[in-house]
Amino acid sequence: MKRHVLSIIAIGAALSIVAGACSQATPSTPSGTPASAAPQTVTTTVQSAQLQPAPAGAPTSGWETAEANRGQLTLLAKFDSSGPAAWDQVKHPTVYVSSMSYPLAADQVAGKIYGDGFYIIDAYTKEVVASRVYDLGEPVTSYPHSVGASPDGKWFYFMQADTVAATKVVRNQIFIINAQTLKIDKVLQHPTQRLHHVGGFKDSTGRDLVILDMGFGATGGPHFLLDPKNDNKVYQAITFDNVRPMGHPFTAPSPDGKYLYISMGAPEIREAESYAASIAKWDIEKKVATVISGVGNHPIGIVNTNDGKFTYVVDAENSKVFKLDNATNTVVGRTSAGVAGPYGARLNWDDTQLYVVGKGEGSHNKGSVLGLIDTKTFQQVKLANMPIEILTEANAAAGGVVASVDHAILHPDPTLNELWVSNMAGNETIVLDIATNKVKAYIRTPNGGNTHSGFFMKYDASWKGELLADMLSPGPAQSKLMKEKAAAVK
Repeated sequence: MKRHVLSIIAIGAALSIVAGACSQATPSTPSGTPASAAPQTVTTTVQSAQLQPAPAGAPTSGWETAEANRGQLTLLAKFDSSGPAAWDQVKHPTVYVSSMSYPLAADQVAGKIYGDGFYIIDAYTKEVVASRVYDLGEPVTSYPHSVGASPDGKWFYFMQADTVAATKVVRNQIFIINAQTLKIDKVLQHPTQRLHHVGGFKDSTGRDLVILDMGFGATGGPHFLLDPKNDNKVYQAITFDNVRPMGHPFTAPSPDGKYLYISMGAPEIREAESYAASIAKWDIEKKVATVISGVGNHPIGIVNTNDGKFTYVVDAENSKVFKLDNATNTVVGRTSAGVAGPYGARLNWDDTQLYVVGKGEGSHNKGSVLGLIDTKTFQQVKLANMPIEILTEANAAAGGVVASVDHAILHPDPTLNELWVSNMAGNETIVLDIATNKVKAYIRTPNGGNTHSGFFMKYDASWKGELLADMLSPGPAQSKLMKEKAAAVK
């Protein structure tokens, strides 16, 4: 059966206004407390598009592959994303990008732009470089919960869902954005699941891939591997025929790109009396899964050591962290996460410490702390004050909100030694100095909206990009350096 492909009537920068004050963090004071934030003005641009069905009898788009059809992922719309650069990558060659959503109604201010999108931050000056939100002309009913990029930096990806006013049909959309122009290139659609997480990596053959993790709660999948160099077509779908059941939509590629580690679970497993959840070790080339059982009840964060020998799995239900031996595909350790309802996690530069993000998943969902595990003893690090507090009274007094923190991404420059933490129910990105475990900076979203996940990207003068790290894994260069540093301390 032929699918209708939607075409564009109008597209472009429909509206551009000053979005209001955004905080640019300044260097820390000697005591380690972040200095007062200086206001900065950022313009948020809105790109809106109006769609209409293609004429009756029009050919199919040519985008769909057999794998896309198998996973029920379709092309909703395709646009011309060419045009002038929307931001200066020469002035800001290394950037951090995080999703940006609506703030709570009580925090909205008249005259500001609100919507679904992302914001771009200079990774060194911490200046907000650009901010853009998007819509397709219908009421938005689910806001961006992630943003990711292709390994070459050409494409950004994020989600929204809207409800068509005339029909009440919910459209679960995946936006593919031209990173240079910040214009919509494509919008994909799935009939039942929303996009949750996105990551880019190279597989064992050197192929660029983007993983779309679909689903929410303890019900994930199907997941999709896109080929960003082939019109972002679906290279591979990982459906319930391949891995069943799929739990919270969280995956992580192995450092060599051969495997994709996939959370397995279900609402019933989450409530089970014993450790009943698993991790699927998916062989991308062979398309087969090895199931590693006994990783708690609600596995979420997945972190591979950079030598590929071990994998750490965060269990949000029991606030535990499990250690997997990747040679034997067995659980070889279990310890407390040190925080309630943990979510994402990230290793430090030499793999000796694992930071666990205390979100309060499944309980209060207001977490603002980090746990810290010594990977050698596989126990909590015994600091004077644990867990690590990343919400300060001064920041709160200045209007900063830190709540339901979720992902931690290691800054690609080891001399800075920073961990950037996203903030799902807050209004800023938190920068932690991991030499002191003190907050170094808070970077506000331009419109007061919350953040979820993020990535670091580097561009040259010709717009050739390199993904340095994202919420799922460090990039190849960062992973190589981390592996070398880990080997030096053994």
